[in-house]
Amino acid sequence: MKHRYLILFLVITGIAALVYALSGEPHRFSQSECTLCHTTEKPGNSDITMEVTVACETCHPDYPKTQSHPTDIYPDISVPGDMPLNEGRLTCLTCHYAHIEHVKQQNKEHYFLRRPVQGVIFCSACHQINEKRHIVFQNIHKGQYEVTDRNTRIDRMSLECIQCHDKYIAEPLDSLGAGRWKHFKKEFNHPIGASYRDISSRKMNKFRPEHMLNEKIKLYDGKMGCGTCHNIYSKERAMLIMDNRGSRLCLECHSK
Repeated sequence: MKHRYLILFLVITGIAALVYALSGEPHRFSQSECTLCHTTEKPGNSDITMEVTVACETCHPDYPKTQSHPTDIYPDISVPGDMPLNEGRLTCLTCHYAHIEHVKQQNKEHYFLRRPVQGVIFCSACHQINEKRHIVFQNIHKGQYEVTDRNTRIDRMSLECIQCHDKYIAEPLDSLGAGRWKHFKKEFNHPIGASYRDISSRKMNKFRPEHMLNEKIKLYDGKMGCGTCHNIYSKERAMLIMDNRGSRLCLECHSK
């Protein structure tokens, strides 16, 4: 019986969260909406009804596919006091506010960050940054980004990668359109922001269907990004999401 009530509670919470996510200003909650995450409507209540990551995924179901940082880990580096841990674990709330009222940034795309900065400057709050503005644990590769379609936006993670890896960008990052990342070798050039969904449906003899791709391969609204092939926490060569010996990674998408 208790199990049945728990399932009912989760279903109701999920429906309520979905309705909220589709209406109103994101993360501006009324008092009656407190129980979407918290145990009571009492102001200042920090107790939530579920794990932080699970609570966030209620409204952000695609988060596991697009995250640029691992969660629910125990960091082995010093974390500033204004970036709270949950029982020693790093969660979404370590870097982000849950309530828009707390956001200090004035620009539109603030992403609810706890500090009024973005990109590598924000990362440097915890991570060491070298003279080339790279997080020190990264194996940095050279390259350059070429915009080919200014009418198509690229994903946030790719913008963050380009910000550090291409020092020749002479225009605001948020205005960058889809294009091509030029790796250090011409044969490794790869599109960014192009729709794999469209390409694979038009050229079925050359590309595998989206539903057949390895779960490690991330698409952003069906489009390719840096995170499609790379993961900054990967232990593989060049931070690839999987070993590319025998062109294994390439053949996940390309039929030949």
